[in-house]
Amino acid sequence: MKIRRTRILKSHLSGVALAKSGKGIVLVVVLVFTLILTILGFSVLSVASSEAILAQKDVDKTKAFYLAEAGLEIFSAKLASEEIKGNQSGSIEGDLGEGSYRVDYSSDGNAIATGIAGGQEKRVKVAVTFLAPPYEKSIYAGGFDGTAWTLMLRGTGSPVNKGGSYVGGKDTINGNVFIDGDVRLYEQSSVKPAPLPNTYNLDGDVDATGHVNHYDSSSISGVITEGAEMQDAPDLVSMNYAVNNTYNVAQIFTAAGVSSGYLPAGNELRDVFVKNPSDRKAECDTTSGNDFFFEPSKGFVVGGPFTGDTPLHAGGTKGTTNVYYVDGDVWVDSKPTYGFKMDGKVTIVATGNIHVCDNVQYKDPSKDMLGLVALGKYDGSGQLVSGGNIYFGDPGYGNMGRFDAMMFAANNFLYNIDPIGGTLKEPDSGCTILGNLSALNEVSIDRDWYTKGGTGSNYRPCRYDTATGKWVDAKTGTVLTAGETGTGGSKIRHYQMIINYDDRVRNRSTQPPSLPRGVGLIYSGLSNWEELP
Repeated sequence: MKIRRTRILKSHLSGVALAKSGKGIVLVVVLVFTLILTILGFSVLSVASSEAILAQKDVDKTKAFYLAEAGLEIFSAKLASEEIKGNQSGSIEGDLGEGSYRVDYSSDGNAIATGIAGGQEKRVKVAVTFLAPPYEKSIYAGGFDGTAWTLMLRGTGSPVNKGGSYVGGKDTINGNVFIDGDVRLYEQSSVKPAPLPNTYNLDGDVDATGHVNHYDSSSISGVITEGAEMQDAPDLVSMNYAVNNTYNVAQIFTAAGVSSGYLPAGNELRDVFVKNPSDRKAECDTTSGNDFFFEPSKGFVVGGPFTGDTPLHAGGTKGTTNVYYVDGDVWVDSKPTYGFKMDGKVTIVATGNIHVCDNVQYKDPSKDMLGLVALGKYDGSGQLVSGGNIYFGDPGYGNMGRFDAMMFAANNFLYNIDPIGGTLKEPDSGCTILGNLSALNEVSIDRDWYTKGGTGSNYRPCRYDTATGKWVDAKTGTVLTAGETGTGGSKIRHYQMIINYDDRVRNRSTQPPSLPRGVGLIYSGLSNWEELP
């Protein structure tokens, strides 16, 4: 019995040892797994933390990018209001939301915006674009061809109705003037501040590379600068209007198979242009290419002379802001009516010349605006080879008295001296312009007429030659006789010109689209956006 109990005891002790041994192994395994899980947990937490940090960096980078863009929007608003001058160097900065911005701009036309958020930075570079200097003036004559030229203003009182023609009246320029040449004012003519509200404080300054003189009771309200520096010419070729347009007018007519007349009913340009119309053959014969007349196809309203009554919706179906590129000559010369009331914000660019013979008035002067660009054609080196002139006035009928537009000629602006089909017609009145007259070379605004031979009906334009102190024929340069001029020029008939500078061109929200750019002061937008590393 003792022996058996001993065996039982040994067996029990052996079982206890095995149980303890198993528990020890389990404990070790648990500890190992716990350690592994702990390490994995810390690894996961570390990875998650790194991912969160990286995600936050991405968020901050995005915020920084938008802050840079917001800085550019603020910069753009300050340029538009002329609070800052884009042709100068400087910087603006500020806090915005959860970060800050800084915009550094330089006189070379570049700006770099930096956005900062959570220690992250993003930079965006843009080009700052400005309208060419001609749009800063009521009259701008660049003189880039080197031709000596004199701007002359004259006249007294108000126009007088003589047999249905409104003769006389003093020339008045409301806005600033730049002339490459001399300026002469006579009688009661004047240069005055831009029309109220004159938001940009344009005081009637006259800048001339030559001399500025005013005689009699004429006046200049602003600052006179003689010996002014020449201004830079815009790079018109770089505008690439053949590509950068809303409508390529000639291509649209060609695609529709129309060589003469209006486009088919339903075409969006049917009520904007007519090509080579058969009832204006005399006009078309004076040009070498195709002629496109700016007019609707129907709905003509014939009001009195010097009015624009027919509605012309120039916005088209692509919106109210359009650029019409015309490979050919453009005419504002309608047979059925004296002119148009135009709506839309529109720029018309012609590779030939632009002929303005009818009245155009804005339907809504607070928002409608027309830009005319006589672009011309260029050779491979960027030199003008043809076109680029604006012929202004109605030498066929003489009844154009009101025109609203910002007008730019790559060559010359020629007022009322070029005949259509050989016909020269003395005007029935002077002209009031809401906009400007500008040309890279000469702005010839002859508004004086005489009777060749002193009697009869051979009426011709003339001008006063400041070099000789004599009246001459504006077309031939022939000195007029005493019988043609009368005592003290009493037989010379003057027709008033009033220019009211339209300073809405200085505001991006109202200026016509895609006007020629250059080294100027009028802000036209930001372009060439580039994110920097």
